[in-house]
Amino acid sequence: MEKVQSLPVEKWPEVCRNDDEDVIFLEGEEEDVGLTSTDATQDSLGGLMGSGYRIPSTSLYNSVAVGGTFDGMHYGHRKLLTLAISSVLPNMGKLLIGITTDEMLQQKTFAELIPPLDERIRGVREFVDALAPGMKNRIKIIPIKDTYGPPGVALDSDIYEGIENDFDALVLSHETLPTGKRLNEHRVQILGLGSLKLLCTRRTEAHTMSSTVLRKLRKERNDGA
Repeated sequence: MEKVQSLPVEKWPEVCRNDDEDVIFLEGEEEDVGLTSTDATQDSLGGLMGSGYRIPSTSLYNSVAVGGTFDGMHYGHRKLLTLAISSVLPNMGKLLIGITTDEMLQQKTFAELIPPLDERIRGVREFVDALAPGMKNRIKIIPIKDTYGPPGVALDSDIYEGIENDFDALVLSHETLPTGKRLNEHRVQILGLGSLKLLCTRRTEAHTMSSTVLRKLRKERNDGA
C-alpha cells in the first residue's frame, strides 16, 4: 500500500502549555499517538481525518459544542467540524454547532464580505450532512448571539430556547483556547456549573489561510476588477 504523506503542522504555541486538566489536545506527532501514515488510511472518516491523527475513545462525549463564524467553509472550518463530529459518542451523543450572527460580526475586518447568516448555516449543514449522514438528527445548528453561546448561559435562561445547557465538551482551535478557558471560569464561578473538556486542535501549516486573509484577497480581487 502506498504510504500517505502527513500534512506538516505548526508547533503548539505557548498558549497551549498543558497546565489545565480540562484541556485535551486532539493531535500530536504520529509517534506520540502510535499511528503511522499507513494506519491513517484506515480511519473511518478518511480524507480530513487521514492526516496521521486519531481521536482516542477517552475523548468521546455525550453533548459536544463547537462554534464559529464559518465564513467560506475553508479547510480549517472543515477540520474543526470533522473533529467535533468525531468527538461525539456513537449512537447517542449529540453535537451543537453555533454560528455567529451577522450583528456580532460588524467589527470584523472586511465584515462587508462575510456571507449572511443563512448562507453560512447552509454551508455548514451541507458539509456535516455529507460527512455524517447518520448523525443528521443529532446535529443541531443555531445562531449564537454572544461570546460563549449556549454553554455560557444559566440553566433557567431562555436566551437559547429549546437548547439545554448539558454540554460536557467544547471543540476549539488553539487560537480560541483562551476564550474556552474563560468560558470554563464563567461556568464554574458565575453559573455554578461544571467545566467543559476543551478539545483543542491546531492549525495545519499548509492551510494557514484564515477567513480574514481570504476576505482580504476577495476584496483585493473585487477592487481590481
